[in-house]
Amino acid sequence: MKQNKRKSTALTGAVAGVAALAMLVSGGSVANAAETKYPSDAAQPDLVKLLADYENYYKPANTYDKNDPSKPFGKGEVKDAATLKNDDDMTLAINQAAAKADADGDGVKTATTQQRRALIDADYKMAETLPDSLGPVLSQYFTEGLENGSLPRTKSLLVEDHQAGGYAYALMSDYLSTGTAKVTFNHTRPLYDRTDGGYVAAGLEKTVPITHVPDYTDAQGTTHKAGYDEFATSGSFPSGHTTYAYSGGIALATLFPQLAPEIVTRASEAGNNRIVLGVHYPLDIMGGRIDGEVSNATRWSDEQFRNEQILPAFDELQSYMAGKCVADGHATKQATDVATVQDCVNNLGANDTKGYTNSFVDPVSKLAVTDRKSAIEVFTNRMTYNFKQTGKAGQAPVVPDEAANLLITAFPTLSADQRKQVLAATEIDSGYPLDASSEGYQRLNLAAAYSAKVTVDAKGNVTKVEPGQKEASVVYAAEQPVPVYRLYNPFMAAGAHLYTTDESEYASLQTKGWKAEGIAFYGTADKTSTPVYRLYNPYNGSHHYTVDVNEYNGLKTSGWNDEGIAWYVPTYAASDVYRAYNPFTGEHLFTTSKAEIENVKANGWNDEGVAFKAVRND
Repeated sequence: MKQNKRKSTALTGAVAGVAALAMLVSGGSVANAAETKYPSDAAQPDLVKLLADYENYYKPANTYDKNDPSKPFGKGEVKDAATLKNDDDMTLAINQAAAKADADGDGVKTATTQQRRALIDADYKMAETLPDSLGPVLSQYFTEGLENGSLPRTKSLLVEDHQAGGYAYALMSDYLSTGTAKVTFNHTRPLYDRTDGGYVAAGLEKTVPITHVPDYTDAQGTTHKAGYDEFATSGSFPSGHTTYAYSGGIALATLFPQLAPEIVTRASEAGNNRIVLGVHYPLDIMGGRIDGEVSNATRWSDEQFRNEQILPAFDELQSYMAGKCVADGHATKQATDVATVQDCVNNLGANDTKGYTNSFVDPVSKLAVTDRKSAIEVFTNRMTYNFKQTGKAGQAPVVPDEAANLLITAFPTLSADQRKQVLAATEIDSGYPLDASSEGYQRLNLAAAYSAKVTVDAKGNVTKVEPGQKEASVVYAAEQPVPVYRLYNPFMAAGAHLYTTDESEYASLQTKGWKAEGIAFYGTADKTSTPVYRLYNPYNGSHHYTVDVNEYNGLKTSGWNDEGIAWYVPTYAASDVYRAYNPFTGEHLFTTSKAEIENVKANGWNDEGVAFKAVRND
């Protein structure tokens, strides 16, 4: 197993909009994990540190070492009997609720519907757990794509592709090892004798009297088992299966943000199913959720991994789903794949009553999942599992810098700081178990954040966050972004491209043979923002655009005509506008597409880096 080392460094710089995200990626084969090393591979988050608050409830006497008799398994002391009693009570209540007889089984000799799902999730196979979070139609597309080779990058991140340690290793689902944390916290599972752990001495039960879930053989002849005989010396905290479920679930949510609330709620169900089987406690599941969050935040914050692995998979999945939806008449082709998929999700009702649902109710979940609103409520209930706050309530929001990257695809026009504001506005209260050491991860309500309507004022401040929407969106309260149009003149060399916010100029130039290339990006008319100056070279007919006052003044003294301020760059602008220079014609090109920059560089242009920022909201 990989050893936990340290928390990786955040790379939360602004990233271009969803349309620009698609442009950042390029084709190519999926690299084998053994062949490619990323900074995050060697910088595993320190789970022992992040989950250290657990020792305020249960204090292990030693780290478990199966080869050292002086370091036995399950020896420790109960430090907070009330909290651990709730851990026991909720374990039994959830296990018993799932064991109530239904149309599929009696819960003791034959598995009920919920027990069957728990057994399937116990298989530790993301391809079995994740698909139904997308609803019946998109689930079928997703499964087919994984199986027929249409989604190799997505499969590599979520399901399998990289052999490591004798099993199919997925780059995100399997990224984080819980081995060190399990032996460090050294806590016995509910179904085993906990006397050595101090439970009896603290007035708690020696074991939790769970109902053992019977094996289930599905229609394909595959038998699914709980694995009760495998956990006698396997630490309960944190849950490895839950870490896996949230790692894969949050990863898919970032690749498919249109259904992110449903996906993370399905991940929470998979975690909860460990309690259904009676092999874990709620605190174990809460720890696993924290693990999955920090796992994804670390991977997303590894810029090399993000650009080479995650963004190509995002583009692949969005393109594949858009194509399937249009071909089957579930969507009309939009300007981008992302918009097409959103149209498909809306038409199918996958973000409403015809998507991910389940009828399972227990004292924590409290209600069935029937639509997005109930999914978010169930996810939120499972964040705290009916525990009372053990720390101070009402503390100021805490959001890890890295966590802002989890919202890149849901809110591509927002800056890292603005995405942190969204997470702060949707987080739960402080003081619940595991919060004290979690650096803010325990409080993150991703289901709420992923579904928010975000209002931004002219100064770039997030003034309102309204979760529970059918689509995540950003609106600008004081003024709307101004589109910057791009035209191409096929008859000129130096002045081949022109950028303008003037719709009359845009229309007029088209009548003179210029080719309309649509909206390049967005600026603002807010005169308190940074101005973009426009200049004209009368000698070769080219235009130039700059926010650099020194460059602006220098070009004017060199004979360029000052054409004033073309538009403004708002403080909330998050997209990079790249600049390239053609030394043969003197033309400058401005684009949000890194791929376009690479193309012109191949034709002899000079890459001049980022010229200024812009807003994308198309």
